[in-house]
Amino acid sequence: MGKTEKIGLVAGRANLPFVALEEIHRRGAGAVVVGLAGEVGRELAERSDDYLELPAGNLGGIIGYLQSQGVTELVMAGKVGKEALFRGGFDPVVMRLLQKLPEKNDDAILLAIVNEFETNGLHVAKQTDYLRALLVDPGSIIGTLSEMELKDVRLGFRVAKNMGGLDIGQSVVVKQGVVLAVEAIEGTDQAIRRGGSLGGPGSVVVKVSKPQQDERFDVPTVGKSTVESMIAAGSGVLGIEARKTLVTEQKDLMELAVRHQLKIVAITADELKLD
Repeated sequence: MGKTEKIGLVAGRANLPFVALEEIHRRGAGAVVVGLAGEVGRELAERSDDYLELPAGNLGGIIGYLQSQGVTELVMAGKVGKEALFRGGFDPVVMRLLQKLPEKNDDAILLAIVNEFETNGLHVAKQTDYLRALLVDPGSIIGTLSEMELKDVRLGFRVAKNMGGLDIGQSVVVKQGVVLAVEAIEGTDQAIRRGGSLGGPGSVVVKVSKPQQDERFDVPTVGKSTVESMIAAGSGVLGIEARKTLVTEQKDLMELAVRHQLKIVAITADELKLD
């Protein structure tokens, strides 16, 4: 059976683009990949059906290439560093979008880019539609939590949801009913280390999705570096939101967590009776 349908993939760094690419091929479609220069893994080009590398700031070029290949749906996958947006400069399309934005935070810029794709006939799918293999169901993943640890996970979940609603961060570090750290601009790993430095061993790390999460370009993710930061901080438990948090590098993450006797649990808002 030939690959008559073509699905676009705008690919950043790390392994998420490879997972998305596998899902595109699993669906029997052809993968038209735009690798963002300076970000994308080189092996991705070899596995793609059609491939072009462009700077992240060349949005007009990205749109034009996908349209020329007959793409009508695309997925965005992989991290993109802020420096990548400035590498190669901004084309007129990006400049026009930036000039119209009253606020130029990450979400506002990415939403404007998504809207530009959509305006040009390129439907942007939810990342979770193509990265389902990395989502986990509710329940204990590693280990059994004590009553106090479970209370801390529930507290961290509530606090993280509230912080996410304010668009501050998605991760919280808790210990014995005390909030030690809330993720801000520094990111999850540094928040974990900061919380550990304040509370010592035995802290609980919780990461959830924001109430207003736009899954087309922003999905909470944990990976091997998350566990490495927990080990460095002396954290003992990782709580994540089930079916909404991507777990990358799963084999390495699990092996490392087991080796250091960390516990991992996935819960849902319904369990806590949250809206």
